[in-house]
Amino acid sequence: MKYLLFATLQFLLLHSLHAADHLAGSVEEAIQLLNKIPAGDKVLLKDGTYTNTVLRFHNPNGTQGKPVVFAAEHPGKVFFEGNSTLSFSGQYIIIEGFVWQHGGADLQTKSVIEFRNGSRMAVHSTLQDCVIDSYNNSDLNTDNKWVSLFGQYNRVTRCLLYNKLNRGASLTVWLEEGQSARHVISYNYFLERQNGPNADNGLESIRVGDSKTSFTEAHCVVAFNRFEACDGEIEIISNKSCHNSYLHNTFYNSAGGLTLRHGNDCMCNGNFFDGKDKKESYGIRIIGEGHTVINNYFIGLKGAKQAMRAPLTVVNGIPSSPINGYFQVKRAVINGNVFINNALPLVRMGAGTRKEATLPPDSVTVSNNLFFDDAANSGAIYDAATTGGLINTDNNIVSGKNLSLPQVKGFTEIKGTQRTATGEILDSKGNLLSPESVVNVTTHAGADEMPAEISEAISKRKYTILLPADVGPLWKRIHP
Repeated sequence: MKYLLFATLQFLLLHSLHAADHLAGSVEEAIQLLNKIPAGDKVLLKDGTYTNTVLRFHNPNGTQGKPVVFAAEHPGKVFFEGNSTLSFSGQYIIIEGFVWQHGGADLQTKSVIEFRNGSRMAVHSTLQDCVIDSYNNSDLNTDNKWVSLFGQYNRVTRCLLYNKLNRGASLTVWLEEGQSARHVISYNYFLERQNGPNADNGLESIRVGDSKTSFTEAHCVVAFNRFEACDGEIEIISNKSCHNSYLHNTFYNSAGGLTLRHGNDCMCNGNFFDGKDKKESYGIRIIGEGHTVINNYFIGLKGAKQAMRAPLTVVNGIPSSPINGYFQVKRAVINGNVFINNALPLVRMGAGTRKEATLPPDSVTVSNNLFFDDAANSGAIYDAATTGGLINTDNNIVSGKNLSLPQVKGFTEIKGTQRTATGEILDSKGNLLSPESVVNVTTHAGADEMPAEISEAISKRKYTILLPADVGPLWKRIHP
């Protein structure tokens, strides 16, 4: 009896030390395995094409050091087509290497990938190195999401979301009221988000929360993603919750921008906006309280003729605003940003398109920003569309032959500047102008937890220009 007990313990110990790989020849076999494998085991789905699969599983066995893994036999060689979907729940699960393509016509409102299975949620789980390619409903007005994030502490990283046409955000964070989600969305490539139904709303690339949960502290981090030709709607990213961080993302050749639509205390730091002179491109739009906008770089943005599409727009509030309305901007910090060759005005303070939006921004600081033009744009850089709130402007630098100083204090014109081939702005003596240095401010904005690798990366630079080769699946990096 003692020998049998020893043998059993020895087997369990060996299994814990040597995780197993299981090759599944069918989706049905994969589901059976995924529902029961222990921590550290991996299910590999055999290379091939799988059509109209409904893949659902729950596995609570994963641990931080030994996740449960569901992966393609070879990355990029397993294809889900037709109306295939994936829903999973449990803890410490990794999904990697799959492609969804040639499908989606009859999904209706179903998400392609959900971090939940029924009422059970995924936590501490990761979707990585996957592709969703042109997986669109036949009715382009039907709203469905490609990736729906539920639960807590989940991650979407190094994925390519390409050519979404129909309504519904490409990636949505769903919140439970009063519960912080703490997801990380990083190093993804959002490419050619289009507006198939020619609609005004509901075609974002990322949405974090919704109006019903907009006062929930989500504490999500969206960092080092590239958004290219994302022309779905005005909001490429739609923030609808509190305490989120948008860090070092690149927005390139896109008819939209980053909107802090609902919620408070968000951080926008080190993002790079290059509109490539697209007529509806813009930068950041601020609504709500306690937001911080620092170290961002705005170039070639041409949407300023529209009230909500200046490179930086601070919106008027509605008195006693409904939950889905416009809350007054208060305690915003706009510091150390760089504006290069954009349509004017570069900052629109107190913008509004609704007659009931009468509350001007209040307790807003605009300081240490650089406004530069060598592309013959002409006019006022700063538009106070509404007056009455307390606006502090200080130590802002303006340089451009045809740029006009605003009527408020805190803007100084400098002549003899030049822009280098790598984008730095030099004064007449060849010194970097101060806004090119990294600005650090102390506020309560942003997520209260930060992955160490992201924190380290953003500490080394003012902003980041991400190329196609820097984002998306490791096995499918797109080179220019």
